[in-house]
Amino acid sequence: MTKFISVLAASLILLSACGKDSSKPNIEVIQDMMESPAIKAQEYDESSPNHSGMRVPPEGTQPVGFTPYRYGADFAASAKNKNPLSNDFSEETLKVGLKFYQTNCMLCHGAQGEGGAKLSMGPKMPLVPPPVISDRVTQWTDGQIYHVITMGQGVMGPYASHIPQKYRWQVVNYIRHLQKESK
Repeated sequence: MTKFISVLAASLILLSACGKDSSKPNIEVIQDMMESPAIKAQEYDESSPNHSGMRVPPEGTQPVGFTPYRYGADFAASAKNKNPLSNDFSEETLKVGLKFYQTNCMLCHGAQGEGGAKLSMGPKMPLVPPPVISDRVTQWTDGQIYHVITMGQGVMGPYASHIPQKYRWQVVNYIRHLQKESK
């Protein structure tokens, strides 16, 4: 019976803490739980060397889901890069490739891949963009076309930040589609 009374007393004490009186603040067991010491990136931080809350990430860190491009500036080695969508000329693949081609490539390389010489702005460019349907580009491997999209070539800058990694192979397949249609 004493065991029952002690359990009942403990239960009453615990339940009395569940009152609905919101005028009293919660008890802070750990001081930083209610007020975070975190600061926003744009805030002033006197403990930082440059007094900015924004920090440079540690060397070698990568965003979640990011796969580094392993060929760097080596165009010849990029020929080994295999296209996971090789010979996939389905409507869905070509639609995505067309979308990114029209947004990023068509202005310089033309709607049909004919190159900058046939475009109205071609003569105004310091170097005329080559046709993607030329024999030279046709002989490149899919990996080399992917490399040029990712890293750029000559006066063409990299488009890695413009065309997401998962869609670049679809652009490569769309360029292959333009090459087939031009013959």
